[in-house]
Amino acid sequence: MCGITAAITLQRSGSVNGANGNADLNERSTLHQQLQKSLESIAHRGPDASGVWISDDGTIGLGHARLAINDLSPDGVQPLHSDDGKIHAVVNGEIYDHDAIRERLMREYGYKFKGHCDSEVLVALYKIYGAPGFFEHLRGEFSFVVYDENDGRVIVARDRFGIKPMFGTLQGEGASKRMLLTSEMKGFRALGWEPEWNVHGLLSGSSMQAHNTVFKDVWKLNPGTWMEISMDGEVQHHQYWDPDFNDKREVETRTVDDMIVEVRQRLIEAVKLRLRADVPVGIYLSGGIDSSVIAGIVTKLVREEGIKLGNQDATKRIHCFTIQFPEASGFNEADIAERSAEWLGVQILKKDMDEAALADNFADAVYHTEHHNFDLNSVGKFCLSTLPREHGVPVVLTGEGADEHFAGYPFVLPAFLMEPDAAWPQSTMTDEVRGDMFKEMSQDLKEMFDRIGMFEDESSSGAPNNSMRLEPEWNAFSPWVRETYKAPGFGEVVFPPRFSGR
Repeated sequence: MCGITAAITLQRSGSVNGANGNADLNERSTLHQQLQKSLESIAHRGPDASGVWISDDGTIGLGHARLAINDLSPDGVQPLHSDDGKIHAVVNGEIYDHDAIRERLMREYGYKFKGHCDSEVLVALYKIYGAPGFFEHLRGEFSFVVYDENDGRVIVARDRFGIKPMFGTLQGEGASKRMLLTSEMKGFRALGWEPEWNVHGLLSGSSMQAHNTVFKDVWKLNPGTWMEISMDGEVQHHQYWDPDFNDKREVETRTVDDMIVEVRQRLIEAVKLRLRADVPVGIYLSGGIDSSVIAGIVTKLVREEGIKLGNQDATKRIHCFTIQFPEASGFNEADIAERSAEWLGVQILKKDMDEAALADNFADAVYHTEHHNFDLNSVGKFCLSTLPREHGVPVVLTGEGADEHFAGYPFVLPAFLMEPDAAWPQSTMTDEVRGDMFKEMSQDLKEMFDRIGMFEDESSSGAPNNSMRLEPEWNAFSPWVRETYKAPGFGEVVFPPRFSGR
């Protein structure tokens, strides 16, 4: 991971390409100091190098703290610039398969790369395809800020699943109003931002929804979206990606075996792409099936296909890392991880944890998480992250995201099966006509519900009446789901007992 910080003056009309002349040297010096101090506050994200770039007119400031993974030379230090010097960027994350992209852009477009850093590929793709066109060619985990001198636009984006963070807030008024951007909210402090608790967000539950954060007027850029800031200060949000689900009305022709083969092929490809690095790469191994699968694939690729694990020949030594709790805690999976490592023939290193260690590291974990925590998982992960670094391994593969992709959490399956089915099988009207009628009926019902306070606005002064939301019986399993996914335990019970008379 790397760290990004940026300050963008919103009203920049007429200043493109320095048309308004150079900014006052004192102003640029002050901005440079602010950005540098901001980077120091997030230096743990990028301890290998840092850099700051400021436009001649002082309206754009970009800062970057680097964790060197690909191209360890000074050529990989950011901010990055296009081969014509007109496009400037700071990038956090990694662009996968960058070698193939680089070779194609050089061959087809004659682009001149400065080095071999994967992030430089992003700048080249933007120059050639522009936004939003270049998103089709970006595969990886990333967040970035791009400034294009040619039209004065600033492009801010985040990867499809929001793996890499991007926070923003507004500061000042009028001509001096600017947008601040950073990888961690603590980076705003050096830019003159004063934190204020977002009380509603803190009380909203165990997780922050949508773009909310624990601080007032600080937001997260949503995954799969990009933000465009024009020279006149107009800010537009665009979505470049959204999960694509199969049409539930189409008959599934693939067999279970076919699906297993497809998943396996995609997993192997995904792991291959993530093994490419100019530094050592390790694996987080728990007692779960997700990380065990990753470790198994890595072992096969390294030993049977001779693929390097980062920059090292790991045919005899694959480093796995796990966390170990006392047996009496009921949370210890180290024994399972150790058996998996023994079966795979890899080395496993353990981080010992107990209640005292969790308590001692809780404050630091919250500081780095910048989020309210409903359990101690983040503390354990924070402590575990120190182990690879102690052994000279700055990159690790994990099984994170498997439960989200494959509905591994217990609460996911019921929510999926309880998809509301608005179909009216007895109706001979078209979908369009039924939709219009349903919309009209919904509006009429809303007026009635509003009058009796059925759905109070959460910002109103009165106590909200959420009685309709507290009736799970309003949900019924969709017939297509029952027929397609006959999960154990659901049987033939379709409607809640109250409705079926049982």
